[in-house]
Amino acid sequence: GGGYYQGGDGYQSGSVPGPPPQQDPYDSGSAPEGVPPADGGVYNQGGGGGGGVPLGDCICLPFYQCKDGVASVDGGGLLDARKKPPPKQEIPLEGLGSDQQCPGVDQVCCREPSAVTEQPYVASCGIRNDNGINSRILTKEGKGEAEFGEWPWQAAVLKYESEILKFECGGTLIGSRHVLTVAHCVARFTGYDRVPLKVRLGEWDTQSMKEFYQHEDYEVGNIYIHPYFRNSSLWNDIAVLELTRPVNFAPHISPICLPVAQDVYEGHECVVTGWGKNAYRTGKYSNIMKEVTVPVLDNFNCQELLRQTRLGRYFRLHDSFICAGAKDGEDSCKGDGGGPLSCYSQNGRYVLTGLVSWGVDCGTPDVPGVYVRVAKFLDWIAETTRLPLSDFYPKDVGTA
Repeated sequence: GGGYYQGGDGYQSGSVPGPPPQQDPYDSGSAPEGVPPADGGVYNQGGGGGGGVPLGDCICLPFYQCKDGVASVDGGGLLDARKKPPPKQEIPLEGLGSDQQCPGVDQVCCREPSAVTEQPYVASCGIRNDNGINSRILTKEGKGEAEFGEWPWQAAVLKYESEILKFECGGTLIGSRHVLTVAHCVARFTGYDRVPLKVRLGEWDTQSMKEFYQHEDYEVGNIYIHPYFRNSSLWNDIAVLELTRPVNFAPHISPICLPVAQDVYEGHECVVTGWGKNAYRTGKYSNIMKEVTVPVLDNFNCQELLRQTRLGRYFRLHDSFICAGAKDGEDSCKGDGGGPLSCYSQNGRYVLTGLVSWGVDCGTPDVPGVYVRVAKFLDWIAETTRLPLSDFYPKDVGTA
């Protein structure tokens, strides 16, 4: 019974144990969102309708734009709260133009605010947001659901069809311009009739816009299929999607680290994530990202288990695969080919051990799911992205 699948739709899931606490992956000290950098130009050019006049270290500003001798940057006392009128501010009686430095009747000598430049988020690979982002507002409702922003490298590969975006498969963000997915999902988009693809990052609830941060869509510029990919057997089932512009890293959008070739994750518990293609029927989004904890198996034992299925006793598991699952009811099923199998590594980060590829039936005891063994393709990834492998590892951790 059941069907052979190539990572498509549906998830059966269990709970995910939390790893040790993570460090904050983002540089602190960035300005609040929406606050422009105070670069000084606003003030010493007299722009913005404020009428500032530079006089050496003294900037003449209307008295109400000066607070404790320094130009106000937060609009304190000047904003319409849309509920109650702003407080009335009296013109100060002393100090107003007493040294005659400022020409205007209502102007005072004021210092420039210290320049504060908003820093972009600096994403460090493989940092999971253990408790999600703003989870007091957005709480998961069902068994096996991920928190918002918990797995910030999970991507969705979308295609245009009849002027709407439809879900095609999962993907995994590995850098500022590159997403990994499975070749069997995107190979058909590389011919003459190629359909424009997009990658969606930062998605969580596919039916809602209530997330604390919104998702972002990126156009795919190039699709690179592994040269030895075989569609019938799914050997070497890996592809690189190159985006047309760099990703804006954010608390809910950051890459996962690539594995190191000699790392062994067999015997470890890892996590597979995704939505399931049925979430996107008729091109509409419908549910919250799922997560499943699965044990990683060695290939010999996996092959023995798969030989018990209709694949038969002569089936040989190719070395481009790695297996995980085989616990009753907990499997990636037809969930998002190309989605990540994320394993917690010794350096405190998550690494991309596998990509959801295929399986036999779903959630059946002793029938593991099969994933692309990412560690086998490190050289090809470096060659295809034209980037050194060190770009895909933590900056403070060597690749050896």
